[in-house]
Amino acid sequence: MPSQITGRPLDDAGAPTTGPALEIDPEGRAMELFSESPHALASSPGMGMWSTILRYPESGANRTPAMLVWLGPEATTLPAHVHTSSTETFQSVEGELTVVVDDCPKRLATGEELTVDPGDPHYFRNDTDDFVAFQVEVPWKKTIDTQYMVAGLDHEGYLGADDEYGEPDFVQGLLLAEYVKAGTRITIAPQIVQQLLWASIGRVARLTGRRAMDERYLRDQFWESNVEQPDI
Repeated sequence: MPSQITGRPLDDAGAPTTGPALEIDPEGRAMELFSESPHALASSPGMGMWSTILRYPESGANRTPAMLVWLGPEATTLPAHVHTSSTETFQSVEGELTVVVDDCPKRLATGEELTVDPGDPHYFRNDTDDFVAFQVEVPWKKTIDTQYMVAGLDHEGYLGADDEYGEPDFVQGLLLAEYVKAGTRITIAPQIVQQLLWASIGRVARLTGRRAMDERYLRDQFWESNVEQPDI
């Protein structure tokens, strides 16, 4: 069966645009996982990423938050970070995912998984010319929050210039790093430097209306209105 093209941004009339699209196998494992999720497909066109929430448990629930993520061939590589007290488990669902742990690339073939221990600097990327789908059990819900915040801002035109999609700027990255500081540390700068930036640049940004999270972007209605949904 041919691949399905989906995940394109929608215009004001609800029609797919010529923006970045997701190519999926309608009979593959990723599509099966998506069909089992109660949530919509979200995307960050400027970063070449698509995702859906598999589990977003209520506070105190004994379940691990989880996402299904697709990376396009030219997807943005996120900065290295460490989780201070919890593990993070990646499993490649379709294609080959690269997870870099402490500067050591680990390639996960379809079905393979890797658990990253607390304190280990890591990030993920797509080193192939195809789409890669992976499932990730994240340490806490704020990991999901930050990805959806970036995606929502991208769709509403806050990240790019001249009506183009884009990536978070320095200030937005700073606000996101502060939002997750209790359990996740971005390793791009020493913690003391980040604290000074949060107290100065971050404070000014918040006073001007910028923020680290908007719960609208966690709602399925937002994504159903902004992203073409797979035909299942």
